[in-house]
Amino acid sequence: MKFLLASICCFLVACNSDDDATVPSSIDLKADAITYEMVSQSSATTGEVRIRGHVKNVGNTTFSSTEGQQIAYLIERPQGTTTETVLATANLPTVLNSGSEITFSYTRNWDVATEFQNDIILRISYDPDIFLDGNPNNDDKNTNNNSLVLAGNAINSLF
Repeated sequence: MKFLLASICCFLVACNSDDDATVPSSIDLKADAITYEMVSQSSATTGEVRIRGHVKNVGNTTFSSTEGQQIAYLIERPQGTTTETVLATANLPTVLNSGSEITFSYTRNWDVATEFQNDIILRISYDPDIFLDGNPNNDDKNTNNNSLVLAGNAINSLF
């Protein structure tokens, strides 16, 4: 019986209600969205569209790096190929607070009569040694969300 009481006392002492339940910090730049809008329409099937890439820090900690170590691309890739054409780039800021976003864009002519529209790709790319530079404030915790693809035929819905 004494053993049981001693065990319960030790358990109660170990269960301190003041224990911190803090969430570990994380930095996660995400290829968040690709949006598009009509700039001008020249016919029922043609016009000029603006395509935007949205990169967001979805982590709970500020991203802090040095100039030129991170860049985002908006790319077009014809369906069925591996050929990619970069149409816009954005040097990501050296500081991006949790929840903050950067947006960049390009404008191009669009024709819905094109049978196979190019895929639009938003991609975040880092300097190859970013995880080895000794700065934990620029280490992306989730590299699986650094690329996003939009089927180009989705843009046809603008017409």
